[in-house]
Amino acid sequence: MTASQFATSSGRGRVFITSPTTLLLLLLVFLLGWGFVTLAPPNSHVAAWWPAAGVSVLLVLRLHRSHWLWGLLGVVLVTTLSNMAGGRDFVVSVLFGVANAAEAWLVPLILSNAGRTRPVLNSLATAYRLCLSVAAGAIAIGFLAGVTSWIFDGGDLIPIWIGVSAAHATAVLIILPFALIPQEKLAQVNPLEVALQIVVLVGTLLYVFGPGRFLPLTFLPLPVVAWAAFRFPTRVALWEIVGLALGTSFLTSNGGGPFEQAVTLGANPSTLIQIFLLSIASFALLATASQNENRVVTSQLADREEILRGGFVGSRVGLLIVEQYPHGFVVLEANDIATSAIVEEVDTILDRDGASVTLWHGPLATEIQVAVRQRLDRLSWQAEHDGERSDLEVLVTTLRSSSEVRYSIQLVDVSVARRTLETQQVALEKEQTATARLTELNRQKDEFVSSASHELRTPITSIIGYVELLEEEELDDFQRSSVTTIARNARRLADLVESLLELGRPRDPGATVATSDAARIAKEVVQSLVPLAEHGDISLTAPVTETLSVAVPAIDLDRILTNVMSNAVKFTSRGGSVTLGVSATSTDAVITVVDTGIGMSADVVEHIFERFYRAPDAAIRGITGTGLGLPLVHGLVSKHHGTVDVESVPGSGTTFTVTLPLGEADGESTAL
Repeated sequence: MTASQFATSSGRGRVFITSPTTLLLLLLVFLLGWGFVTLAPPNSHVAAWWPAAGVSVLLVLRLHRSHWLWGLLGVVLVTTLSNMAGGRDFVVSVLFGVANAAEAWLVPLILSNAGRTRPVLNSLATAYRLCLSVAAGAIAIGFLAGVTSWIFDGGDLIPIWIGVSAAHATAVLIILPFALIPQEKLAQVNPLEVALQIVVLVGTLLYVFGPGRFLPLTFLPLPVVAWAAFRFPTRVALWEIVGLALGTSFLTSNGGGPFEQAVTLGANPSTLIQIFLLSIASFALLATASQNENRVVTSQLADREEILRGGFVGSRVGLLIVEQYPHGFVVLEANDIATSAIVEEVDTILDRDGASVTLWHGPLATEIQVAVRQRLDRLSWQAEHDGERSDLEVLVTTLRSSSEVRYSIQLVDVSVARRTLETQQVALEKEQTATARLTELNRQKDEFVSSASHELRTPITSIIGYVELLEEEELDDFQRSSVTTIARNARRLADLVESLLELGRPRDPGATVATSDAARIAKEVVQSLVPLAEHGDISLTAPVTETLSVAVPAIDLDRILTNVMSNAVKFTSRGGSVTLGVSATSTDAVITVVDTGIGMSADVVEHIFERFYRAPDAAIRGITGTGLGLPLVHGLVSKHHGTVDVESVPGSGTTFTVTLPLGEADGESTAL
């Protein structure tokens, strides 16, 4: 299968194979596999080291879980080719490729928690999981490789299993951590220290594994590696481990170091190298993970301390941390607000050790000490500074540690809150006074209107009576016209007085409610307004509803409908229409008056039920009225526990909806 065929077999495979990094890693797996097969020590069935395994696992781990299959197929392909290039048989090479892919699948699966998390080498828990996953993968591939060599090459299963497991575990443990390096910079690098440490490491490596060196001093590189693990960033430590592995393998393959001499004792030098590198790598990884975890925790604590200190210093409340002193408190920490509050009560003294400390003593400190002895956690304090009084609320919290008792003291200035409360109290009193005055003015106004209406009723009635007598006399045209004008205006004035009296007349809760037929009265109202409508060429529509009893006296219902209908007729242009409808729900009678008139804006609708209010369009169009009709409607409807709603659109007409409670259908009365 060619690379292009492999790429086009799936959309996901195309994404995988065309990634430059993935292609580079596959090429590296091939080169490392081929190279280390040819560098295998004499009389050894396995290579002294197998870094291709580490690169294979690294390749799969960096892929998304959905691309793992394609990564594993790529590992099988290039591993097979590298083994064949190193001189192994085709079948053995294929089986080694499958075994290598099995390891490349198992290690990322365990390390990344089944692909659900991205591991980072910043904690011991991750380092432990890394070691566990590497061990599991090494055991698996060691068994598969051992079985393959035993069947096809006649090798011993157990030694090959151990050798391959050690070789792969070392390679993966050295190379894979490069994919787990934390992104954040957890340690600072001193270039001079790094250079010195590398010189020492190279010198130690040559001294132990150089040509002609046979002394068993393999432990000597360990302190130098520990130096890097504890002092340098993870990346530096990992590169040094890689260098140590390459150097050890190269020097040993050229006949240097104690591992080569172990052949005379029946030991396998490849296995000894892997055990040595495995020990060095695992120690270095655990050490650097421990240091990273410590650095992360230290950084988090520093950030938290900075946040707490910033909140402490920048708080708008006075905050102090103090310790007891025979004559006050020793101030350990204090923000600016607290410092300014106790500035007149603090002095700087020397303690027993000769160190300078801030002593807080004075009336407030003494009062707080008393509160502490009495186990009180709150007290009030008044202070005066530059002639201005300050009210403080003092809160005391005990901070107990293993050796000392300290106190957190909060100084809350409640002066602004007190002044605000006093201002609100004054404003409330003024508002209550204004409300009382307004109520009294409304009462006086209502009383004046009622009294004036009563006083006007008698002379108006007298005028109407004499006018009616004059109408029966023989009068010329001018006299009759004058009498008619007097009668019309007198009756209009009488209606106005009655409306004013009705607006101020409350309903007696204990009175018996009279009922009336809403449908009949609606028809009568429409008939009475026909002349006015015909004069303006306006169409009136009467209801066709059957008898509908409402709990409203006939006279009140007549006033309600007459005022609403006459208002609709007056504000409807020539050729328009006014429709009156009567319907019922389970509990209420619903009366609607719909006109096609000039309509009203929302601002006008808000004021139409106010006494003596007239819409601006009324004066412009010359429409007569007193501004009492709709207020009378609202008052009568409310008096009988009903509601009146208005919907209007300028230029599109108005709809009045009057809802009144239903009455008993056993009769009709015209008086309350």
